[in-house]
Amino acid sequence: MGTLVRRNIDEMVDEAVAALDAGGTKKYPLIEGRIVAVFATPDDATSARMAMGISVLPPGYSTPVHHHAAEEFAMIVRGTGSITIDDEVIPVGPGDLVVTPPDSLHVTTSFGDEQLVVYWSYGPAGSEQRWLQRSEE
Repeated sequence: MGTLVRRNIDEMVDEAVAALDAGGTKKYPLIEGRIVAVFATPDDATSARMAMGISVLPPGYSTPVHHHAAEEFAMIVRGTGSITIDDEVIPVGPGDLVVTPPDSLHVTTSFGDEQLVVYWSYGPAGSEQRWLQRSEE
């Protein structure tokens, strides 16, 4: 790892929510109807083996069903919703932390009138490459 990284969660959240309202920005791209921003990844030497970022889902939005080889830690920063892991629906709100086991099918859904803001990290890194590639398009 070459570059040391310091991020402020409040600034990240405010910028990401504003980016969703604006339809995405270079730093906070709109991908498949939501904001997905990667802030640490081995791809840019900000991490050796982990990935970290933030996602903002508009009200009523659900991510596509997906899985990846990494364990994922999802901290809910704002909003309410659910994370469904292998058909188990877990209601979530601010301050909740959900750990998704490796290779589990999962979906994140935003409820209510407010965006759902999720700070996520996982390891080993690798799955974030799909977001990096899409943000360059």
